[in-house]
Amino acid sequence: MALTPTSDLSLEPPPESSVFDLDGGRACLDFANTLGSSPPTSEHLNSYADLVAFAAQSKLITPQDAEWLRAQAEAEPATAAGVLTRAKRLRKALRALFSRLAAGKRLPEADLAVLNTDLAASLSHARVVPANGGGSYGWGWSGRSLDTPLWPISRSAADLLTSDEDRALVRECGADDCAWLFMDNTRNRSRQWCSMQACGNREKARRHYQRVRARRDARDTRTASTVEEAREATAAAVVDAPRSSKQARRKRVAPSAGANATAD
Repeated sequence: MALTPTSDLSLEPPPESSVFDLDGGRACLDFANTLGSSPPTSEHLNSYADLVAFAAQSKLITPQDAEWLRAQAEAEPATAAGVLTRAKRLRKALRALFSRLAAGKRLPEADLAVLNTDLAASLSHARVVPANGGGSYGWGWSGRSLDTPLWPISRSAADLLTSDEDRALVRECGADDCAWLFMDNTRNRSRQWCSMQACGNREKARRHYQRVRARRDARDTRTASTVEEAREATAAAVVDAPRSSKQARRKRVAPSAGANATAD
């Protein structure tokens, strides 16, 4: 959502000021959110370098990995372009899967198949390795290739989908013009927006404007109705009012004793 997109498949690393918004709470959701909702800046993976930048900022790869990947992509541009295509196909599947999950709907089998295909390729590189030098262990990866940034993304998606507790926390942004995904880790599970600073503030301002406008329209309607009622009452009063003495006409009185007479 926030990476300044490039216009071609340039392999130059993006400027340091170009960063992704990582509000999803899981690597797979952040990756799905690299496709925004509002063109023309909705696409944020415009080059293989963008994919590397996302993985580096998300700490899915080391800075040394990122440097190696950029150099290798320079040497194998066609392969790098193919990995970018694969990344976008995976991203599309993740967006569909987690959007449906957030809506409480059945997951599309075709998109699940895309994830499983990518997962099979990724997990062949997975290893259990010592962590933190304190006798603990964690997931690691063996080897390097241009698709290295995708390995932890597909595993993140699998971990999220197979966790009953975490799966229930997936949400889609409630703003009308945003479809970003995120984990709702609030105490009362009431988070509505992907980011309070972005969609949250904008949506609250929009709703406030709508309430103010609705009250103003209702007031104007009442005022117009009151004015119309007053006009109708005035018109009725004019029709029903008795004629004043100045409006009265001279009336004839019956003549007496054969004489003609008039009276005011």
